[in-house]
Amino acid sequence: MAMERNGVIFMTDEEARDPNNPANKAVSEVKLGDVRFPFGFFIRENNGKKFVVPATYQDKMKVLRLAFPDIEEDPDDPIQTGSCFDPDSLGRCRGTCGKLKDFICVKITHPHGGFFGCGCISGF
Repeated sequence: MAMERNGVIFMTDEEARDPNNPANKAVSEVKLGDVRFPFGFFIRENNGKKFVVPATYQDKMKVLRLAFPDIEEDPDDPIQTGSCFDPDSLGRCRGTCGKLKDFICVKITHPHGGFFGCGCISGF
């Protein structure tokens, strides 16, 4: 079951592939091509045309901080979400959540910000 935290939606790969899922519908409206998006991407619109803008690590962290405002990042031990990503841009999040115990790597989207990517969450 998808989880929502402060406007950020976390979902399993299966939920993300559901044709009725609004996030799936939004992604299907753009061509992702052969480009890799290790930190996710944004869907933007200009003059009625939709296009994809790659996200940076900092962009991904901003979205995760929306969901988890109490996340603290120690410069000597960065948040262990960098290994949770979509390695082949096929809509499958893979990897680990590092030292975050009981967390799993899942799809995330922030509909209001147009962000799509992967992130770690507990409680699934």
